[in-house]
Amino acid sequence: MKNDVTAPVPTDSLSSTSAPATGGEDDEIGRMRVEMDRLHRALSDSQNALLTSNEHGDLLQDHLYRLNASLTAEIGERQKADEKVHSLLQAATRERGDLELLVRILMDQGDSLAEEGEKALIDSLTGIPNRRRLDECLLKEWDRHKKSQQPLSLLLCDVDYFKCFNDLYGHQAGDECLKTVAKTIAGSLRSDDLVARYGGEEFGVVLPHTPRERALQIAERIRATVFAASIPHADSKVCGKVTLSIGVACRIPQLQDAAGAGALVEESDRNLYLAKRRGRNRVETQLTEDVNL
Repeated sequence: MKNDVTAPVPTDSLSSTSAPATGGEDDEIGRMRVEMDRLHRALSDSQNALLTSNEHGDLLQDHLYRLNASLTAEIGERQKADEKVHSLLQAATRERGDLELLVRILMDQGDSLAEEGEKALIDSLTGIPNRRRLDECLLKEWDRHKKSQQPLSLLLCDVDYFKCFNDLYGHQAGDECLKTVAKTIAGSLRSDDLVARYGGEEFGVVLPHTPRERALQIAERIRATVFAASIPHADSKVCGKVTLSIGVACRIPQLQDAAGAGALVEESDRNLYLAKRRGRNRVETQLTEDVNL
């Protein structure tokens, strides 16, 4: 039996003996080569991009690291600043509390000093202003009326035969008598008027913006009100109850008046003496200068 084995044909001989490539195959091979070139270029671009992205990644990582370090440092600084502000607020709160306490202490002291100052101007027995307060008021009103050229009046009131009252009823009863007289005079005055204990059994009354005629009316009302109070005085040489003698003075303060407010005091004191000399329990005023008030 005959073996039907064909010997292998060499490739070179195959290719040399094969039929030549057609035009379509050449085109396909060209396209394949173009595609292979494109793929090689794409692969190269991808490799370059990968290298570039790695470099960018390193740059980005370094940037992120530095940014993180900067943010960490800034957070640390802000925390320190917050702690400092908190400490300052605590210190300010403590200082505010200390200042408020100091203000309260100073206000309390100021109130105490003001109260002591007021007490220094109040007569401890009668509760009305004292001679010092009257002198201050008179000087102030004199200057004020000098500018406004308005009449200023002063009354000096004296409890008639008060020494006899004390001798008969005792000093405690005399104190109660003075309290009653002070209260009665105060109740007969206007809101802007001032009554003060002038000394002993004498009382002074400052009447701002008051002409002589009106001052006489007020003085007469005071005298009548004390008389109507009917405070017993069995040893009075006037009648059986406490009475007042009142001297009235009135001036329009002048710039050239060297005597100042003292002129009012002198005039009212002279008229008080006149009221006593003419029988007491009366009001007297007598012009000592050529003035029309």
